Amino acid sequence: MMEWEMFNWNGRNSFRSVIFISVLFIFSTVLSAQNVEGQLFSGIRVSQSHKYWRFSGEYQIRLNNNLRSLDNHFLEFTAPYMPTKNWEIVPDFRATMYPDKFEFRPGIGVLYKSSWGEKIYIKQLVNQLKWQTDIESTGIIKHGLRYALFYSQVLSKKLMFSSGIGVLYRWSDNFNGIQFIRMIAGFVYIFDSKFSLTLTPYLGLEDPLQSLYYTPGFILVANIRLKGDSKYLAARYVTF
Repeated sequence: MMEWEMFNWNGRNSFRSVIFISVLFIFSTVLSAQNVEGQLFSGIRVSQSHKYWRFSGEYQIRLNNNLRSLDNHFLEFTAPYMPTKNWEIVPDFRATMYPDKFEFRPGIGVLYKSSWGEKIYIKQLVNQLKWQTDIESTGIIKHGLRYALFYSQVLSKKLMFSSGIGVLYRWSDNFNGIQFIRMIAGFVYIFDSKFSLTLTPYLGLEDPLQSLYYTPGFILVANIRLKGDSKYLAARYVTF
């Protein structure tokens, strides 16, 4: 999930927009190649903030097999608490539907963030440490610990750069070890103070200590901000 501090922005930046659209076109062309098992994470996210709290709900659908098959779709709710400008405590809950099962995922995370820059050109570095428990309808219970590092930078009044790398360590009856490593680098396009669009290519390394196969993908999420009067700048990060 991408979080950001909105500004009442106006105007155009045609040069960066052309670059942005070109990157999207090139990635879509590569993804359509027959020898690439590409994925797509697409959804909509609604959020609002008030003083020390933020609340959000997200619906996301995930496709694989070059976007021809449904992997899963889920609803996720978060309620981050910001006691200081650098720390956030993030409880969340996700309900996921797979083609052959469903899954509940309660989680708790801690974020440490630092921001710098002048006027709107804000840069931010976010460290995320999160524990999650995956409870399947089949009776299987899995646990996971993930660490991720995110860097974002406002490039203009309409465009923000977003990047990150994360790793998930899994404990379960049939698997123990690093389940995946994922990397992202892309953009957030800001239409106005309420609406933005996250478009981020990513690369996943699945089971890197054993089989080590890669999965390219793309994250496309519409962000709607209903209210934003938080005391501190929110952490910017992506759910992947």
